[in-house]
Amino acid sequence: MSTVMEHELHWRSRLALAGTGVVTFGLFRLLIMAPGFTETIYGRGIGPLFASLLSNISGIIPVSLAEILVVVFVVRQLSGVIKGFSQVRNDDRQFSNAIAAGVLRLGADVGIVVTTFYLLWGFNYARPSLEVRQQWNGSHAQVEELARLAQEMINAANFEYVSITGSEDLGQPTTAPQHATLVEQLSNCWKSAEGILGLPRSALLRFGNPKRSWASFVLDYGQTSGFYFPWTGEANYNWGTPDVSTPQVIAHEMSHQRGFAREDEANFAGYLAASLSDESYPRYSAYVFAQRQLLSALSGYDTDHARELVRQRLPGVQRDIRAANAYWQQFEGHASRTTRSMNNAYLRTNRVPGGILSYNRSVELLIGYARSRGGWLINP
Repeated sequence: MSTVMEHELHWRSRLALAGTGVVTFGLFRLLIMAPGFTETIYGRGIGPLFASLLSNISGIIPVSLAEILVVVFVVRQLSGVIKGFSQVRNDDRQFSNAIAAGVLRLGADVGIVVTTFYLLWGFNYARPSLEVRQQWNGSHAQVEELARLAQEMINAANFEYVSITGSEDLGQPTTAPQHATLVEQLSNCWKSAEGILGLPRSALLRFGNPKRSWASFVLDYGQTSGFYFPWTGEANYNWGTPDVSTPQVIAHEMSHQRGFAREDEANFAGYLAASLSDESYPRYSAYVFAQRQLLSALSGYDTDHARELVRQRLPGVQRDIRAANAYWQQFEGHASRTTRSMNNAYLRTNRVPGGILSYNRSVELLIGYARSRGGWLINP
C-alpha cells in the first residue's frame, strides 16, 4: 500500500517574503502622505542612482532582459503547477499539500516582485507631481489658449516636415532615423531639459540605451508603444511604433529611467526632450504629439475650431498622422481592451489620479509649461 508524501511547505520563509511585499506596499502608502520627504530622499537621491546602475548593467546586453525575465517568471509558475499536479496524479503528494505549496510559493514570488519594484523605482509614484515641483498651473484652460498652442504646434510641425522632406507632401509616410542615431540624438537632450524639469544631478548620470522589444507583436495587440522595466532599468519600445511617434515614445521611456513614473509626466518629459533636440525629426515627432494632445482637448469644447486647425496641417503631416492611426486601429480588439484594463488597475493601485486617463493629462503640463513662458511652448 503506497503512502502519499507530505512535501515541505517552507511556510515560514515564504510567508516572510510575502509579508515583506505587504510591508513595502504599506510603506509606499505612507510615503504618499509625505511627498516632500520622498522627493528629497528618493526622487532626488537614491532613486535615479538605482535606475542608472541597473540600466548600465543590463545595457551591456543588447537584447531586452526584461522580456527574458518575464518569460522566466511565467515558466517558473507554470512548471510549479505542472510538477505539483503530476505528483498528485502519481499519488506522490496530497492535493491539499500541493495547493498550499503553490499558493505559498506564488505569494513569496509576488512579495519579492512588489518589494523590489518599489525599492528600485516604484516609490517615484509617491513624489510630488511635476506641476507642484515646478510650480506650474495648467488647470482651467481656456478655449483660446488651447487653440493658440495647437496652432503653434501645427506651424512648428509643418516647418520641421518641410525641413526633413524638402516638400509639403513626400507622397508616403516619413521615415525616422535609425535606432542608434535616434537614441544618440535623444540622449543628448536631457542636459538641456535639466532646468525646465528640475532634474536632480543624479538623473543626468549615464543610463543604458533604450531597447527595441522582441515581443513587439504582443505590444501591438495591447496597443502599447513601450514599457519601462524597473528590475533591469530598461526602457523598451515597440519596434512597430509608427515612425512619426517613435522619437517621442523613446524619450517617454527614457524619462521613466530618470524618475518620471506618472504617465502624463513621462509624456510631457518625452515631448520636451524631443523638442529640445538639435535634429529635425525628434522635434517633428514632439510637435506632432503635442498638437494631437491639444487638439483632442480642444475638440471637447469647440469641435469646429479643432477641425479648422487640422485643415492647416501640411498634407504630408496629415499623411503621417493617418498612417499612425491606421496602424493602431488594426489591433483594436479584446486584447487591447484587456491591456488597457490591466494598465488602468496598475496605475490606480499606484495612486495615479484618473488611472489610464492620466496619459491625456499631459495637456495640463503643456499648458502649465507654456504659461510659465509667457504663453508659448516654443520661444516666439
